[in-house]
Amino acid sequence: MKTSKEIHLSDLIHNLSHTHVNLNLEFLSKLLINSSKDDKPWRNRRFIEKISCSCNKTKKSSTTIYGWMKGYRTVPFSKLIKIIELSDYSWRDIENNLISIKAGIRNGEAYPNFPINIDERLGSIIGHILGDGSIDKRFHCLFFSNSNIELLKEFRENMKVIFRMEPRIWIQRKYTYGCKTEWMLKAHNLNIIPIGHNVGLFYPKICSDILYAIAGKFAEGKIKVITSKIKKFDKDFKKGLIKAFFDDEGSVRSDNYTIRFHQDNKELLEQIRNLIKEFNINSHNLKFYIKQKKLHYYFNINGFKEYASFYRQIGCTSSKKASELEELINKVQNSKYFKKKYAL
Repeated sequence: MKTSKEIHLSDLIHNLSHTHVNLNLEFLSKLLINSSKDDKPWRNRRFIEKISCSCNKTKKSSTTIYGWMKGYRTVPFSKLIKIIELSDYSWRDIENNLISIKAGIRNGEAYPNFPINIDERLGSIIGHILGDGSIDKRFHCLFFSNSNIELLKEFRENMKVIFRMEPRIWIQRKYTYGCKTEWMLKAHNLNIIPIGHNVGLFYPKICSDILYAIAGKFAEGKIKVITSKIKKFDKDFKKGLIKAFFDDEGSVRSDNYTIRFHQDNKELLEQIRNLIKEFNINSHNLKFYIKQKKLHYYFNINGFKEYASFYRQIGCTSSKKASELEELINKVQNSKYFKKKYAL
């Protein structure tokens, strides 16, 4: 089955029933009046019961619905589903009048830009989370950490396009072996980051919830996988995923003619290798080495055809890696062996 390249809000309603939404108040008022068939929906007892809201017996009205219409409260998604079913409006109307969405009453808000495209940009976000990012197991907050300003800016920009929000930015103290991560100070933009410091970009739970709804539970705590949903997405998305993962977890060495992917998660690395095969790029089987009594896995890509194909079809955002990859390709092209082998 072919997966749509666009995700609308209607595609996610069963995954977001726990969330709260903030709608344009003028539209919300029209929606509630239309749904209740009453100019004062907060006083319509039958409507109040149909959408499972409470009614104040003294005031003979629902303070909850009144609060929605006045903008005092956000609308639970579970209630919104019932309201839409009783109205003449569609989920596209909701989508066009959505201001923000959050995982709960007090959780941080996102301002998703629906429809969300299943494209290289979304693939890049998920690839970075699978690489140097994470989704907290307990609170499901989204996090990406790196010292490469190019990758940090890429992640921030992609998240801004899809969720229309900025991250909380924290600068980490320089790592000392054996010590725990320590956050030094909060920053307001990425252009003031001291050289060599790791930086963390933090986003609220709702971003993870939406990504889970689209791509399945691909990352939770230390568990990271290529889900069945991800496998169905097209090459544009997968290019973004592989590229981001390579920027985080890959390396290029022109001196020993190797492109390498490395990760401690054996299953994830094998799944990444399988995605690369879809681009007709061959790689070697997984190998491992032991460091500090721990297994570390990797696989290599070798050969001029594979280098050139990887560079052309996947590439990387890191200018340093891109330069090394170009050096590797030029080095092979200019070698006597290559010229002799491919001489006309």
